[in-house]
Amino acid sequence: MYTPKIYTYSPKNQKSDFEFYALSRGLNSGKPLDAPCPNSFVISCRNAQEMDVYRSLLFGLWKTKAFHQFFVGSVIPFIRISDFKNFVFEQASHLQGKELAFKKDVGKVKALEQKERAMYEQLLLISELKRIYIARHLKR
Repeated sequence: MYTPKIYTYSPKNQKSDFEFYALSRGLNSGKPLDAPCPNSFVISCRNAQEMDVYRSLLFGLWKTKAFHQFFVGSVIPFIRISDFKNFVFEQASHLQGKELAFKKDVGKVKALEQKERAMYEQLLLISELKRIYIARHLKR
C-alpha cells in the first residue's frame, strides 16, 4: 500500500484533489476532517480509493482514542507530526489485506452513530415535551 504524504497544514500550500485533514490539537486530535483548520495535518493521497482507506483508518483510530497515548502538552493536548505519521503508517501496514472487512465495520459504526444521533434528538424532544406539559399548568 502506498504511504500518503503527511504534513502540517498551511494556507499557503496548494490543495490537491485527493487530500483530507486530521486535527492535531485538542482532545479530538487525529479526527479526520473535510475542511482544513489552522491546527491540522494534511494527508495527501494518490487517488480516491486510497484516500477513502486512510480516512476510514483515521476515523477508526480517532473513535477508539488510539491517539491519546501520544498526547503532549499541559493545557491543550496535541500530537506531534512524527508520532502521528509513524502510528498511522504502522496501523496501515497492519491493516494490509484486511481493507474490505475494515471498511464494512467502519460503515456499521457510522450507521450506528446516525441512529444514536437520531435517538438523542428524540430524547431532547421528549424532554422538551415534559417541560411543556408541566409549564402550561404553572402561573407565569
